[in-house]
Amino acid sequence: MGPLFILGFPRSGTTAMAKAVTRTQKFGAYAQEGHFLHLFAQGLDRIAQGKASHNSIMEDEAKRRMVLQEFRALANRVYSRKGDPCDTRWIDKTPDLAQVRAIPVLNRLWPGARYIFLYRDPFSAVRSNLALWPNVVEGREGDVAKRWAQCHRVFRTHRALLSGRCAEIYQPDMLSGPGKVAEALGEALDLGPGQIKAVAQELGRDQAVNRPRGDAGAKYDAVALSAAALEAVEAEVRDEADRWPRLKGTRMEIGQ
Repeated sequence: MGPLFILGFPRSGTTAMAKAVTRTQKFGAYAQEGHFLHLFAQGLDRIAQGKASHNSIMEDEAKRRMVLQEFRALANRVYSRKGDPCDTRWIDKTPDLAQVRAIPVLNRLWPGARYIFLYRDPFSAVRSNLALWPNVVEGREGDVAKRWAQCHRVFRTHRALLSGRCAEIYQPDMLSGPGKVAEALGEALDLGPGQIKAVAQELGRDQAVNRPRGDAGAKYDAVALSAAALEAVEAEVRDEADRWPRLKGTRMEIGQ
């Protein structure tokens, strides 16, 4: 079995999921975010499809295969706790649009890989981004929402590539129904009963992951989207959000 890729938009539960799946001991241990593989995606995709420039050394099919094999081995060494070029028991957690766009390349390099895509309603996601990174997001809530919509739209275009090897998890379910989430992961990741139980227990701990504590946590919770920000988010996400049954009507659910 190949590695595990945990995808989604920032602040959608990817860290909590990575820690929970680590408990299975099936994919190795999550240590830190990747933000590495998608940097090479465009070039690797062109090489894999034989789209090298005229007279390029990459016109040679054997050399193209060699480049892809060597890159796969390099990535395995980077992520493997043992530095083993053949070790595919590792977890990449990169919550960003760029990594979702890289799915076709990831799928070519590791055809046996498994995937988890986490999603939450865009208003809560943008609010959480604003609360954690106010200096970056304030005044740009519409831009953040646009990236949310792009991330989910691109994932939908790649769904067919991941049939039977991907679990799509609605972030609130991780708190309200950890057992059902663990069962869904068990089917997609081929987990045994003990591993499913371990995931459910970790999710059921109801811990706030990647959230400030103490006074900073109270300040984080108090952040709300302004009326102008709500309108900006609505304008960018409504078409895409309506394509996800669990996200219909989410604006009314989050209050002010």
